[in-house]
Amino acid sequence: MQIPARSCFSMLLAALAGVALWAACGPAHSGVNSLGQVEALGGKSYPVSAGHGDRELLVGLRGFSPTWAGEFAQVVDRPAVQRGETPGGAQASRTVMASLEATRLSGPAPLAVQFDATGTTSSLAGQHPFHQVRYSFNFGDERAQTWPISGLPKNVQSGGPLAAHVFDEPGTYQVRVRATDLAGGYSERSVSVEVLDPNVVYAGTGTICVSAAGNFSDCPDGASRVAMVPSSAAINNRRVLLRRGEAFGTIEIGHGSQNVQVGAFGVGAKPRVSRVLVGGIGPTSSAFPRDITVMDLNILQGLEQFVTMSRLLVYRNTFDVPTGELTTAQINLASALAYIVQNHKLAPSQYHQPRELFIVENQLRGSTANPHLNMAGEGSRFVIMGNDMGTAQQHTVRLWGVHKGFIAHNALRGRSSDGIRVALKIHSGGLGEYNDNYAISGSTWASRQIVIANNRLGDSTDNNSFTGGASPENNGPNSRQGLEDVVLENNVFHRGPNTNTEFILMGRRMTSRGNTRADGGVPNINQFGNSYKLLPPDWVGPFFTR
Repeated sequence: MQIPARSCFSMLLAALAGVALWAACGPAHSGVNSLGQVEALGGKSYPVSAGHGDRELLVGLRGFSPTWAGEFAQVVDRPAVQRGETPGGAQASRTVMASLEATRLSGPAPLAVQFDATGTTSSLAGQHPFHQVRYSFNFGDERAQTWPISGLPKNVQSGGPLAAHVFDEPGTYQVRVRATDLAGGYSERSVSVEVLDPNVVYAGTGTICVSAAGNFSDCPDGASRVAMVPSSAAINNRRVLLRRGEAFGTIEIGHGSQNVQVGAFGVGAKPRVSRVLVGGIGPTSSAFPRDITVMDLNILQGLEQFVTMSRLLVYRNTFDVPTGELTTAQINLASALAYIVQNHKLAPSQYHQPRELFIVENQLRGSTANPHLNMAGEGSRFVIMGNDMGTAQQHTVRLWGVHKGFIAHNALRGRSSDGIRVALKIHSGGLGEYNDNYAISGSTWASRQIVIANNRLGDSTDNNSFTGGASPENNGPNSRQGLEDVVLENNVFHRGPNTNTEFILMGRRMTSRGNTRADGGVPNINQFGNSYKLLPPDWVGPFFTR
């Protein structure tokens, strides 16, 4: 049922006292009954005081996080800030305790880091920290830069408990998060991130400059100078710089590669490469690629990462419309993971889930004939930020499964060949728990802890009927796909001629807040009539707003 405005106002006052506020004030078809419970679409009631459920808590961990198997991210849990009243009126709080985890604390520029405050706890009655605590991140990297699409400053991020940043310049950065509860109290945590100079890390022959024309102007001193792109074995632990204005073939970053940067030198147009391949289709060991950066290239046929890896940064590249045979996706991550695990000689326990994947500030344009998708992938600590993507045979971005995802400041435009696709599609492989070890969770884990913020979704040329969804992929045999703890906030939706729905948000503990339409209308964000036949009732709701 739709709740009258006066009831919404009463609910808002209740929320300030710590009671969960439902999305029924918006377009969702839910209500609050006389017992102080929220009514889900299927008629099931949930207590207004939402608990933590089985969400992983990271508070109090020190040293290394047990989240990873085989590779550990350091946890920093510094004492909460205790200070008096601030100019804004907030006070240090005993009811909220902030937590902050970084995927890494050092490495060469450009250094991509995800920051995770999902371990924050709250003792305020009825307050769910993922959904109802406000998080303000400051990355300590004030260079007056803004995101081209959202126009917001790059140095800060406010809203949900996940954020990310790319540090372009060497130095030591103090990164801080402030968690503010519904009562206005706050707690802070901070970490130091050390960004190394790549000219030092890859000094001398650690850098390889490539120019078929023999033009090595602006190549770093002491670097190797060659006319052809080196083999994948020769670029391990090296930086490869391609001459701007020249064209090259396929760049292969093979299985076992670590600490590789591929970029550009000189002036002029970005180097043109036919495609970029990361990893191998038949891995011979568990030494999967690690710490790979591909940046400042013009990529013709796409970038494909075949099986699994960790720490990938795809940064500031331009992807042309593919030609010739159909390209599955211009950026295709973990494209063959499930198949290779089932059909190759390595034991499943030798594989880890793809993790620390950063797709940042790329431009992708396709056509309605090619590619199949602009981008596809799955993984953990997955960041898609500042990209401009649009036009494909099917979806602009399709994510098969996401654990701890941050999708922000992108333009995802949506146009497809048949008008039944979306700009952003997130679903999952099932209802299972995530584990970094593939042998434990396989591909059947539910998508969890995702923030979708400050994006431009859709376009005036978008011919689809709805713009995006975080939900099971359909309402038939593939509807037994769980999503939980998703925040959709502060996005601007652009309608095309056929648009009737902005976003389908369906799962357990879902939030929609601050979203708008460019034309001034009210965004239609709903649960697709709760028609997902195989989704268990306990995977439906509650749905929060702020």
